[in-house]
Amino acid sequence: MNIIKLSATDSTNSYLAALAKNTALKDETIVVTDHQKKGRGQRESVWQSQPTRSLTFSVFKRIEGVSVQQQFAISMLVAVALADYLQTISGTAITVKWPNDIMAAGKKCGGILIENQVRGTAIKSTIVGVGLNINEEVLINLPQATSLRLVSGKTYDLDIILKGVTSEMFSALTTVSQEATASIQFRFEQFLFKKGVQSRYRLSDGTEFLGTITGVNLLGQLLMDLPQGNSLKFWNKEVEMLY
Repeated sequence: MNIIKLSATDSTNSYLAALAKNTALKDETIVVTDHQKKGRGQRESVWQSQPTRSLTFSVFKRIEGVSVQQQFAISMLVAVALADYLQTISGTAITVKWPNDIMAAGKKCGGILIENQVRGTAIKSTIVGVGLNINEEVLINLPQATSLRLVSGKTYDLDIILKGVTSEMFSALTTVSQEATASIQFRFEQFLFKKGVQSRYRLSDGTEFLGTITGVNLLGQLLMDLPQGNSLKFWNKEVEMLY
């Protein structure tokens, strides 16, 4: 591993992307910062973090033998690696809210932002940004958020977690071209938040409805059954869970 530590930066993903563009970046490079000022999340949201209590980092990994059509396999592998590791160290049930929020005890404790670099029809490398609430004791105006400390009562060493979780991520990404995507999909669905539980959702036009998640497909769509008996598929940003 090649670890770059920054006291502050706008976005570790943006920093790594610029570095990859302008230098021969070493494989399995990690950029971690104490203070991420403009961390990016899904739906153009900003990831909020608390210096010295949160863990905010990005990793760069070269990828071989993965087509653009298989890119959701990268997302699933990373999410499973994170959820599995965090569950082990915290003793708390960790789930993944589709497509890539990390949940602890039913509340958000982390997020993933994946940006793949493509050449032709193949993915050549990926930059994975991760924000994790670790040692926060208070989260102001964030009723649906939590931290590992809040759910487990433990205090964590951020350096140990960084090394442990990135090791798991790199190990998973090394196998992405060899693993059967059906196997990756099965493991991802084992961690899928609210799978099999009827919940309320909102479409982009504001329409609300009840549905039950049944899984995901290999393209990354969320699969859902409605009470009326019909089934739907959703791409990211087409539907929002209300919880």
